[in-house]
Amino acid sequence: MAFGNYTSTDDVIARHKVRCLLGRAVAPAADAPPFGEYFRAELEFNLREFAPGRSEIGAGELVLFPLLREVWKSYRPELLLFTHEPLEYDADLCGTPDYFVCKRSEFGPTYPTTPYLLVVEAKLDDFTRAWGQCLAAMLAAQKLNGLPEQPVYGITTNGNAWQFGVLRGNEFTLDPQAVGLHNLDTVGQMLHAAFRACRDLALAPPAPAAP
Repeated sequence: MAFGNYTSTDDVIARHKVRCLLGRAVAPAADAPPFGEYFRAELEFNLREFAPGRSEIGAGELVLFPLLREVWKSYRPELLLFTHEPLEYDADLCGTPDYFVCKRSEFGPTYPTTPYLLVVEAKLDDFTRAWGQCLAAMLAAQKLNGLPEQPVYGITTNGNAWQFGVLRGNEFTLDPQAVGLHNLDTVGQMLHAAFRACRDLALAPPAPAAP
């Protein structure tokens, strides 16, 4: 079944025997640089003039992608950010997440490569379904990486509330505390923490081959 057929984390748990825990996925990066005034003004303009809460595409284009892009700029030498690109492990774990982050490829900025490190899904006030799809995509990323113990991070948002999770082995940890867009700097700190974790994974030496 494709990512879109997973309607909750329960679906993923039942099919793939993933253990679900509640707890901290990433700790906010207190030293993260604050968003600049120009970016804040542009985001405020989007929120005021375009009503991004009317559709998932609107939330993604007007709120989610600008925030991801702004934070990603600090990690561009090591990481690639892809929007609406397919991610496929097999006929079961396949689909097109809204956004994903992977290690920068030696073949250039248009070629996604392992390890896949972060998956992001936008859903309008349906976090149950959002996490079902996001976790399925995270599991596909984990299997494509071939390193079960290497973390894969996940983010779901409706543009206003942001939730964070991480998959390690067969354990998925979901932070039950959502961060609201009204605390923009806190959202930025959480995003920087996730991107820093991804950067560190991308820069880590490859695991030794099994004997």
